[in-house]
Amino acid sequence: MALTANREVDHYIDQELRSLHVAADTHVYKGALLGITSGGYARPLIAGDLFVGIAYEEMDNTGGADGDKSVRIYTLGDFGHALSGAALSNIGDPVYASADDTLTFTSTDNSYVGHAIDVPSGGEIILRLDTFRTAP
Repeated sequence: MALTANREVDHYIDQELRSLHVAADTHVYKGALLGITSGGYARPLIAGDLFVGIAYEEMDNTGGADGDKSVRIYTLGDFGHALSGAALSNIGDPVYASADDTLTFTSTDNSYVGHAIDVPSGGEIILRLDTFRTAP
C-alpha cells in the first residue's frame, strides 16, 4: 500500500561501524574476521560462514548465552592483511577467508570477504570489505 502521509524513518549516520550480538560461549578478538550463525549471532569466521565484518574490539562472551554481549564491527573499508602468495597480478581478485585470521584466493568451501585493491608487498594485500554477500 502506498504512503498517504509523511513518516519518520531511522537513519544510521555511521555506516562503517555496526554492533552485532555475539554467539553463546564465544570469544571475539579485535581484528578477527567475523561470520554469522544461522541464528544471526556473530562469531569468529568459520569457512563457509556469511562474512559480516572485522571486529573493531575484543568481546568475551565465554560462558554467556546467545546475545548476552554485543561486538562492534567494521562493515566498510580497506584493511591491510596477510595473504600468502599475493602478487600485483592479484589486484582486483576476489578474496575469501578460511578462518577468522586467514585469507585466500580459493573460493571452494570458503567465505567471500571482498577484493584485493592493492598489494603493497608480496604476501600482503589491501582488502576492500564486501560484507553480507555470498559471492562477487
